[in-house]
Amino acid sequence: MLSVIITTLLVLGETLPTAGFLTVHSSPPGFAVFVEGDSAGVTPINRHQLEGGKYWLTVVSNDSLEALYRGLRTGSIGQRLTALWALARIDAATSQVEILPGMETRITIDQRTMEKNACRAKWLLIGGVGGILGLGIVLGVAIGLVAN
Repeated sequence: MLSVIITTLLVLGETLPTAGFLTVHSSPPGFAVFVEGDSAGVTPINRHQLEGGKYWLTVVSNDSLEALYRGLRTGSIGQRLTALWALARIDAATSQVEILPGMETRITIDQRTMEKNACRAKWLLIGGVGGILGLGIVLGVAIGLVAN
């Protein structure tokens, strides 16, 4: 009886799929796709096989990541800001996806969404820096008034 159960489990275990599929489309096509930092190819990607689980998926436009990081480290202020905005677009196109065994997960991203999220990131940065500067001014005035 035990051997029948083990045999049944082995047969069922072999027929149950453990891998799923990832399909990524972009508008326009030609974006690089990274799964957990490893290249999966260039969009459109159809039925890229992955083991079931959760993965970080990043879609990158034509900007070279190495050039962006170099710009952040050694560039002028303008080059650093340009690289920062490009990285904000990349961050906007990064999300966690779940691959289910035997299923296909489909992702579609467009450049307009990436640009909109990069713009939002710019405003958050500007607002954060402005808020810190404003708080510094208020504290400076308050300390000056208390000291006198």
